[in-house]
Amino acid sequence: MPSQPHADMQLIERAGYFQVPGAHLYSVLHEVEQPAARVLLVGPFASERHNTYIPWVRWARFLAERNIEVLRYDYRGIGESTGALEEMTFEDLSQDIRLLAEWLATRTPKAPLLLHGHAMGAVLAGRAFDEGIGDGLLLWSPPVSANQALRSTLMRWVGLEQIFKFGANRRSTADYIRELEQGTPLEVDGYEWSTKLWKESFSFPLPEALITEKTGGVAYDRPVKITQLGRDAAPLATGGSVGYDDLKDFTWLFKPHYEWIAEAATKSNQRAQYATSN
Repeated sequence: MPSQPHADMQLIERAGYFQVPGAHLYSVLHEVEQPAARVLLVGPFASERHNTYIPWVRWARFLAERNIEVLRYDYRGIGESTGALEEMTFEDLSQDIRLLAEWLATRTPKAPLLLHGHAMGAVLAGRAFDEGIGDGLLLWSPPVSANQALRSTLMRWVGLEQIFKFGANRRSTADYIRELEQGTPLEVDGYEWSTKLWKESFSFPLPEALITEKTGGVAYDRPVKITQLGRDAAPLATGGSVGYDDLKDFTWLFKPHYEWIAEAATKSNQRAQYATSN
């Protein structure tokens, strides 16, 4: 499969709202007429969605240009989706992935379906894959749990807040966590985190089998790739900021991961053909 975009390909992006119980998810389908594979992008959470938005969209377009159909979406209560974040549960987010993946799997012509999760999305995609959803899994910077992802976002926000405060007005990450654990909701970058969300995050880990994969184990009979992004991948990596990558070229990151997706799709087709013939 070529790593260069098809010169004669007309890119079609279909934006709309995908109905799930209790909300409508804003979604964009990067449609391909004869896709070699389909990828469901499960991205960063809350304010991190905004920080990573530009390269995330560019990644979807990079894949679509190379004959990989992509569906990206906003979590309920975040971005352009409806719903209230303070009422959301991690089970709600997991069910949304199941419904989106199911819809992608019914599209024709048939093609292998891969899940790609980043940051909080890596935990969600990893858990869905562990349930048997998808023919392959790509993770960028997966935290060990939803709580680690929330804590990372909180620390970043607190660091920015402290720039504009002095002396007794400065508060530590521990101060904010104490308030959350005592039952006080916390507004982080315009999103209200509920005490319930914080407490649930401790019991929403990355599957143990994927932690094994991170250390070189082989836990699945489907392709898995896990990449820990360095600071050179900002703002996709921790430490990035809005607007940082306006002119940044991510080809060095996108190209090898596209090639892995293409190879994983080929292997999935080969397994399906073998199963059919036997």
